[in-house]
Amino acid sequence: MKTRLGTFVLSLVVGAGLLGSVLSMTAVASPIPSAMAAEQLTFRNGRSWRGDVGDRVEVQYQEGGVSQTLQGTLKAVEKRFVQVEGTIAGKTATKTILIGDITSMTTLEAGAAGSTDSSPTKPATSTSPRTSATSTSTAPATGGKDAGPNRSAASSDWPGVFLLPLSGTLGIGLRHDEIEKIGEEADKYGPGQIIVLLIDSPGGLVIEGDKVGATINDLKKRHRMVAWIKEAISGGAFTALHCDENYYMSVGALGAITMFAGTTAASGPQLQAWLERCGEVAESGGRNRYVVQAMIHAPLMVSYDRDPETGKVTYFNTMEGEFDLSDEKNNLTLNASNALHSGYSQGTADTQEQLAKLMQLPEWKEAANGIGRKIHDEWQRTVKEAQEELPKLVQRLNYKGTGTGDASVVLGTQIQILQEILRWYDRCYPVCVYEVGLPQDPEPLRRQLAEMRRQLGQMRRGG
Repeated sequence: MKTRLGTFVLSLVVGAGLLGSVLSMTAVASPIPSAMAAEQLTFRNGRSWRGDVGDRVEVQYQEGGVSQTLQGTLKAVEKRFVQVEGTIAGKTATKTILIGDITSMTTLEAGAAGSTDSSPTKPATSTSPRTSATSTSTAPATGGKDAGPNRSAASSDWPGVFLLPLSGTLGIGLRHDEIEKIGEEADKYGPGQIIVLLIDSPGGLVIEGDKVGATINDLKKRHRMVAWIKEAISGGAFTALHCDENYYMSVGALGAITMFAGTTAASGPQLQAWLERCGEVAESGGRNRYVVQAMIHAPLMVSYDRDPETGKVTYFNTMEGEFDLSDEKNNLTLNASNALHSGYSQGTADTQEQLAKLMQLPEWKEAANGIGRKIHDEWQRTVKEAQEELPKLVQRLNYKGTGTGDASVVLGTQIQILQEILRWYDRCYPVCVYEVGLPQDPEPLRRQLAEMRRQLGQMRRGG
């Protein structure tokens, strides 16, 4: 008997991209590290490691309550995290792992300090068409004796979680600018901070999505990036799935990543390129490409089997699996239930306290007096003000009468209005261009303003 877990929504908004948790790698025997090693780490369970940057290592760690293993070259050792370059879903990538999440680290092969050599680990199962693909992503476990808060959260100098709400259309309400700002705040406290993006977005602009993805990927090099999902549709899904950890609210939804060329859904070579691109992004973070591609193009299907003992998920791009995620009629949208069961979510939390527990934090504490909320609220106020004021300014600019027959007065008023519109380009460019329909380049308006000033000067000299 097949089990149906899906909720489906057809999106008419643009979006893209996915990233996620790391696939487990195969362990091998380890030699004894050099006695002259420069780096030494002690983990919460009492185990320790000594070695050098450039060593080839095997790291066992907890991610979202699931035990993971990664082999690769040690690229950096910092106060709160290490970075290991290895093969993730068949591609070379660098993984940032919090020291507090590590249960053991073993040197497999000593290397020169700073070495960039990395021998690949066993690649993920092939994901060619009409085959299965296996992922070690599972629903969060309750944790064994090594589970608990990460080291940075447990220390007395931990500033707290950098929570940034992200709401509205991608490119207008939700921008890379605010993500960069919260990253700058986290950087003040050093690497290894926790940034939580609270996402409530119906999608938006591909061009902004590319900037968002690049910003998150950069922050992941030094911080723990978490998405807390209320609504992440299309471009909102693109944002959320760039984070290594995804947690859903019980009403949370993610998916329907349809790409449009104007008002028409992409097709032909453009669609194929989009499917390939999003599949590669998914696999670079250890997530399965079939699920993402079913979010893009309804005829593509995905089902899976789940091992009841280990929680390991095997995906199929057919309906042969025990559990169906999609069908041939609707672009896939995951909900909290089937995302968790299929390994695309690390847990479900409706409150900050519930989220803190899932993230293995000792408590919910927001950094810098809730600086992320302030960043969000300030931009949202600016957007709202622009949405209210700009249409009025454009209407007044196009209105030729001002209640007086004096041409110089009319022209002077229009100059003041145009100056105010140009100031809005600096304050809220997205509303100017994407909602009000002003030119992307304000230079023609500046030339118009200069001409109006010239005309006004001539009027006054003539008078």
